[in-house]
Amino acid sequence: MPTKNKLYLSSEKLVSTQNISPYCRVVFNQNGILFSDHDCDYCNRLVNQIVSNSYSTFYLKQKLDFTSHDYQLLNTEEVKWYQLHSKSIDFDGVDAIFAYILNITDKKIAELEIRRLSRIRSLMLEVTNSIMKNDEIEVFYSLILRNALAAIEKSSLGSIFIRRDKHFQCVSCIGFHESVMDFQLPVQHSFLYRATDGAMDRITHLKDIQPSDLNYPIKIDTGEFVNIKSSLSAPIIISGEVYGMINIDSLQANAFDDSDVKSMEFLRDNIEIAITNHMLFQEKSHLAKYDRLTGLYNRHFFEDQYEFIKEKAQRYNETFNLVMFDVDELKKINDLYGHFIGDQVIRKIALEMQTSSRKSDIIARFGGDEIIAILFASDADELHKKFTNLQNKLIENPIDFFDERIHCSFSFGIASFPQEGQEFEDLLKIADARMYINKANRNI
Repeated sequence: MPTKNKLYLSSEKLVSTQNISPYCRVVFNQNGILFSDHDCDYCNRLVNQIVSNSYSTFYLKQKLDFTSHDYQLLNTEEVKWYQLHSKSIDFDGVDAIFAYILNITDKKIAELEIRRLSRIRSLMLEVTNSIMKNDEIEVFYSLILRNALAAIEKSSLGSIFIRRDKHFQCVSCIGFHESVMDFQLPVQHSFLYRATDGAMDRITHLKDIQPSDLNYPIKIDTGEFVNIKSSLSAPIIISGEVYGMINIDSLQANAFDDSDVKSMEFLRDNIEIAITNHMLFQEKSHLAKYDRLTGLYNRHFFEDQYEFIKEKAQRYNETFNLVMFDVDELKKINDLYGHFIGDQVIRKIALEMQTSSRKSDIIARFGGDEIIAILFASDADELHKKFTNLQNKLIENPIDFFDERIHCSFSFGIASFPQEGQEFEDLLKIADARMYINKANRNI
């Protein structure tokens, strides 16, 4: 008699409908397969896998209605996924499970691929969002590497190298000993170079790296010396040139598969974009603060910094001097020799000022031929002597232009904070007036 609340199926009925269903139908219980209407080796192996591993748990999950379960077939060279639509039944008086089995390998691989790409995109989005937060490129490299290792879970070690002529210089590493940061790897010795015959134009997947003269033990963060057994190495191409490389390594042979190579391709493309954007952002940040011709700060940045410096000086009762400089006879030089030579005069004077200043000093190009500075730890008399000596030095070292010798000189004026004023405009007026007095006294 049929068991109450269970579907009753007989072997006779299943046999009579054997050619109707396009799916593999299987009846099984804890003893194994009781019926199968398709000679499908993979389906039978899957059922035996369920029976041997978790039949009792599987049986308890069955409801009156059909339930659906996804399973990966284990111990196969190919990845195989199946979906079981199953229900507990009475099969010829025996408790059993009736299941439709569908091959969903392609669908499952597509789903996993979407999840993988979504996860990598999320990790790379973090890198992209960090562009405007990290001025220090070393911090940026570290974030890239950390997220790359998170994207390729089978990895245990990673490094980013930047090309310096004939060597690769390590700029970030995870899993390696910190001494790796001082390591300069000859380009020709790298896995990337050797695997691509020097082209370094594609990702290399090294599955089982054997020890050799060029694959020697390397120190990891535990202090041990080990050999890398498998590696994914990707070139970082910026503006058509090999900028560097990112390596994802493992101490196990055959650690990575085709999906990891695809992940590395996606990572590499996004890393190249991220580094390019970071470089562009740094360039824009630099231009926002610095004058392109002289390399000094620009006027806008200088005026912003003045307010911070003033507040700090007021809070801690500090002093400083504001100095105004003016390039002598720049219009005359431009008219006689052209603006290119005029620019060289400005650059030469700016360079001398940078060379003779302290790191704490702030020097900016204030206008076309004007330079301004905030100088610390010096009184006005000391600065007057210093800049008088600098004037003489520049005059004695002119710029040679064909048969001409073009003398570089400047005039200057000094105002002291807070004795002569605290607001920028007040100090600027005093320094500017004294600059013209200095110019007049020198008969310029």
